[in-house]
Amino acid sequence: GSPHNGSAKGDAKQGQVHMNKMSSVLFALTLAAPLMGPGPGAAEGALAIGSTGNVVDAGIAIGNAYNYATREEAVAAALQKCHDYKAAPRAARECMIIGTYSGQCYSEALDPKAGTPGAGWAVATNQDDASSFALGSCRATAGASRRDFCKVVDSGCDTKN
Repeated sequence: GSPHNGSAKGDAKQGQVHMNKMSSVLFALTLAAPLMGPGPGAAEGALAIGSTGNVVDAGIAIGNAYNYATREEAVAAALQKCHDYKAAPRAARECMIIGTYSGQCYSEALDPKAGTPGAGWAVATNQDDASSFALGSCRATAGASRRDFCKVVDSGCDTKN
């Protein structure tokens, strides 16, 4: 397939909840980190995240790129997508690569309501695990009243050879 790039959650103007979501939301990615090494002949992917630490106020930007020929191309594409996300300009200014992967699957889960903190993402060996980890992370950050609203909004596998 052709290269695919993830999306981002837009700015939310309601609420004054101040939370540092990065440490909580990175939980799913931390679980998958040992799986992110390169494989022979596999395609390359990268994940960029932008956050001010206040998802409710500034949103979150996520740039994902997979099925690229080289790690450098994947990193550049993920950062570009993250930086270019117009709906969360403050978060997009904070984008950084948080992981690269090869021959793995990616999933992003969000609470679709603006002004809510639920967000999660993961990379794993298969799509089911990536989606499960991303949903778990979203639910953990969404709060009790919003955790059931989390849904997978983007996913894909870096499987081009």
